[in-house]
Amino acid sequence: MRAGAAKETDDVNHQLCRRLRELRTVVAAVGGSPMTPLQACEAIIAGRMTDPVVRTFFAGLPSEEKHYWVSSLYALSMPKQRRRRLATYFTPPYLAEYVIDIMQAAGLRPGIHRIHDPASGGAAFLVPLAARIAKAARAKGASPSQTLAIIEKTLSGAEIEPRLARLSQTLMSDALTAELGPRSAPWSISIAQGNSLKQATPHELYDAVVANPPYGRVYRPSKRTLTQFSAVISESYVNLYALFVELAIRCTRPGGLVCLIIPISFVGGSYFAALREHVLKTTHVLRLDLIDKRSDVFVDVLYDVGILLLRKKGAPSPVKLPRCSLLTIDQKPVDLGILELPAAPSARIWALPDGTSKGEYFRDGFATLADYGYTTKTGYFVWNREQDRYRIGKKPRRNEVPLYWAHNVRTNALCEPSHDQPSDGRIGFVRLSGPTTAVVTTDAILLQRTTNRRQKRRLIAGLVRKARVPGDRGFVSENHTILILPDPQAEQIVPISKLCRLLNTAAVDSRFRRISGTVSVSTKALRELPLPSPELVKSLFKATAEDEQNAELAYERSVPDRKGRS
Repeated sequence: MRAGAAKETDDVNHQLCRRLRELRTVVAAVGGSPMTPLQACEAIIAGRMTDPVVRTFFAGLPSEEKHYWVSSLYALSMPKQRRRRLATYFTPPYLAEYVIDIMQAAGLRPGIHRIHDPASGGAAFLVPLAARIAKAARAKGASPSQTLAIIEKTLSGAEIEPRLARLSQTLMSDALTAELGPRSAPWSISIAQGNSLKQATPHELYDAVVANPPYGRVYRPSKRTLTQFSAVISESYVNLYALFVELAIRCTRPGGLVCLIIPISFVGGSYFAALREHVLKTTHVLRLDLIDKRSDVFVDVLYDVGILLLRKKGAPSPVKLPRCSLLTIDQKPVDLGILELPAAPSARIWALPDGTSKGEYFRDGFATLADYGYTTKTGYFVWNREQDRYRIGKKPRRNEVPLYWAHNVRTNALCEPSHDQPSDGRIGFVRLSGPTTAVVTTDAILLQRTTNRRQKRRLIAGLVRKARVPGDRGFVSENHTILILPDPQAEQIVPISKLCRLLNTAAVDSRFRRISGTVSVSTKALRELPLPSPELVKSLFKATAEDEQNAELAYERSVPDRKGRS
């Protein structure tokens, strides 16, 4: 990105952050008024709000921005627990418009095709869709009543929160008044109040389903949910957005479109293996666009999210390789390349492009950790749940082993089990009640399982030497770490120190980022991470050699050429 464009983006992000701070002041002002949050939002839309803080915030905003901030105001005015339980977060106008644009490019015809939003929230998609339909109808000379009939026939939505469903109707009426003019009764379309996930069988199939569904784990799913949505549930882990993906596909006619804003973590997360397989079995993936996270796109949301565009199988249609773009506020989308998918529908991970990728991701010649002779597992000890078993000292007792923390990990360095960071000489020890496979008694690679977006590398690996572990009885690590261990049933082709150096290279890190989709490192993604030939790594990684250069060289030499040579 050129310097000027970068500054413009920083300015926009700064403005957005400022607006978010100002919105919280508006929430406080609304909270101090005699109105309910819904009444206050309706008063803002109607221009009847007299509070100077509120009036200043909304003064001069285009209608689509006003609607977004009104919806966000309502969400922040809800009790925090209820807002999080319902996952009430709204789509900014620029994203809603982008979603509609790519759907139209894929063949969607607003005003002709029937479009449904099963989690309509603040009608972020329905309002701009209605506006586009109204403009097109007006250009053809249709009367307001004829235009409304078209909108009512082709647009619908559902919202679980009753007052939010009412607010959506108000937002829609305001938008249609701007397009069609005022009338005695409010303009409206069908936004039903209810839980879309309760509908076992769709009443009708739509030409397109579009949504920014709620995200969040369902901790006590009902038997009905587990049965009805079994196709997208892995390891009994239930997330709301996975259920909505399945619902959207189910409610769409063969050949129809599905477009959803969902967390990117599904591309590599082990809990979303069934979701990936179901999507590939039932649809053609058209796009997966990434949303830049340098600013908070959604109020109070910390997810890495993207836009998934699908075409349901079952009708003849041209199939092209799916592409990815990077979306940034007030900037043109940047094409990153082709989204690489398994050759046949399966639960395997998907590989995101990074704009610089060379060649295919899933190719013959690459290896995995298993081919190197190693296994992975997540750290064992959850400190905040078992504090009674944790002790700080300098030497272990007979029934204790040292605990290694994520902050003990340093790139390519020996890990030391210090309790504090920086070390004050004290060590954390875990009391064991008896023999357990959780204790590691071999050399190991220790990785940080949770990173952050500001870190240069996603993979941060250090080395634990069994001879350096205090007490000589092995060790355990905490649950924010991942262990890579020698497989006792296999030969270790590459020494563990060289494997640690390989994992810390930019070549491996960039490939891992393409399948992780999140700041967390998963054992599933590590197991499927394509690595260069272990024999090449063993020969190329010398004590004095350049690891970065040799890692890329090993990848290049691992792939057979067109004549089958490697």
